[in-house]
Amino acid sequence: MWIARNFPQAKLLPSDPWQELKAVSIMSWCSGGIHPFLARINAPPRVCDLPDAGPSVRKLAADNLYENFKIADDMLAGREYLFDHFTAADAHFFWCFRRATQFELDLAKFANCQAHFQRIGNRPSAQKVLTYEKSVQAEFAKAA
Repeated sequence: MWIARNFPQAKLLPSDPWQELKAVSIMSWCSGGIHPFLARINAPPRVCDLPDAGPSVRKLAADNLYENFKIADDMLAGREYLFDHFTAADAHFFWCFRRATQFELDLAKFANCQAHFQRIGNRPSAQKVLTYEKSVQAEFAKAA
């Protein structure tokens, strides 16, 4: 929000106060309603340390992700972005969906999310940060 307010020309949030509030709500949803389930899939023992609990933790987390992605898929129906232009909410949801693609999840049923993911991923800014990420990962691999 600080960046959006100090650099309004970037249009990182909608200019309408109600739409801005909705964008903040979506980013909060990504943080609190989607990200925790991604973390559970990634590291089940952090949630439950019982022997052989991993598959159950992952399944329950995936089910919750599917519910959230269905909501997002409906929100994106007939739209390029979550609002009338690219916002920080689109970037945050892109990260969440990208992380989900790194797990063995059936995301094919979320066509609008898939299209959004491709659209955001093709943006020059996204390409730049993904290229940077690869270079950082390569440096880590060399150090290991």
